[in-house]
Amino acid sequence: MSDEPASAAAAPAGPLTQRSAMLRLSALQAANFAGIGIYLPFMPAWLSSQGLSEKQIGVTLAMGMIVRMLATQPIASLGDRPWGAARVLVLLQVLCGGAYLGLTRLPSVEAVMAAMACVAVLTAGVIPLGDHLTTAEVKRRPRLNFARMRLWGSVSFLVMSVLAGVMVSHLGIGMLPYALSACCIVAAATALLAPEERIPRTVAWADKRPDAIDPQRRVLLWLVIVASALINASHAMLYGFATLHWRGLGIGDGTIGALWAVSVVSEIGMLWWFGRSASASFGNAVLFLGLSGIGAVLRFAAMPFADSLPAIIAVQALHAVSFGAQLLGVMAILAMLSPGGRGASIQGRLSAVNACLMGAATLLSGVLYARLGALGFLAMLPIAMAGLATLAAAAIHARRVLLDTDAGGALGLEPDARRANVRLEPEQ
Repeated sequence: MSDEPASAAAAPAGPLTQRSAMLRLSALQAANFAGIGIYLPFMPAWLSSQGLSEKQIGVTLAMGMIVRMLATQPIASLGDRPWGAARVLVLLQVLCGGAYLGLTRLPSVEAVMAAMACVAVLTAGVIPLGDHLTTAEVKRRPRLNFARMRLWGSVSFLVMSVLAGVMVSHLGIGMLPYALSACCIVAAATALLAPEERIPRTVAWADKRPDAIDPQRRVLLWLVIVASALINASHAMLYGFATLHWRGLGIGDGTIGALWAVSVVSEIGMLWWFGRSASASFGNAVLFLGLSGIGAVLRFAAMPFADSLPAIIAVQALHAVSFGAQLLGVMAILAMLSPGGRGASIQGRLSAVNACLMGAATLLSGVLYARLGALGFLAMLPIAMAGLATLAAAAIHARRVLLDTDAGGALGLEPDARRANVRLEPEQ
């Protein structure tokens, strides 16, 4: 147990009811993803409207990936400071809302590119901090379901993508920065209401560094993070070139939009129905992460040869496994292994590694698609397989740790849990 004064720690359930906490965190996830639903489909078009060439747009977007990779870990780690992740999230969203408005008054292409780098810094910590707040509350209230709160981010992304298309068609692409700024202000308001048990100021920051974790746990965390990021990176060619591939098959843009919606809806179904299954035990979480790697292998092995609409729909439905199961598995494992006071930093670590590997895979995808066309999707198979191999190494390492009583104790496992392999509890 902690030596902190009783007044420093909140009661397990806090002043909010469980339903209130669930609603607030669901709203937080929805608000955090609303802007992404506008940004991803339409930001390239807005940059083009500002006079950027295709090459400059590519450089700007790639620069954003690099900046996010570098900024995510240090920014997310601020959430482990005594002032708390929710306050950091409010500040980031307010600043980002101002940055989007500033985009409308820049005098040159170079200024737009520089401002976009600032936006990338400010948005780097949004998703990891939101996920940290959600998983931390699930630890305090085990009856909460992380997946059923997180899925509202996917719903919001889908709804805002469709709504943004309608707004752009009626108001023009120039409305984009204003819509993004409005999303940021709404997200800041929801972050103000997010439940959080902040670390007392009496706890030394040096004792909460991510590297101040038991060496066995640190190795396991890194293996899981890398395995998840590799499986995630195997989707790079899908995100970058699927639309071009489908257009080449003669599929219309409206149908292509529906195909992307199929993937998001299937992901939502996975989160809704199987969230608790993934978090029931460490073994279950590893199983879900493994299934996501297998799903990615099957998906991208079939992608070049799916040339009819029913076949493409089936491939897109595999998003439930290749992405949905991956999210459930890695979030469950990180929640189980992350010690108290370090959750935001470790979420930032996952996001940084994701950005690094996704950026590298995206660059590779551009070269391969230019040379091989649809057959380039087969190059994603080794990336997914590397993720499965890394996950296998993590499972072997975890088993070795669980069989070692002392190391098991360091991981926060009770003796009964070590024998039953039921659930890893956070370090106290």
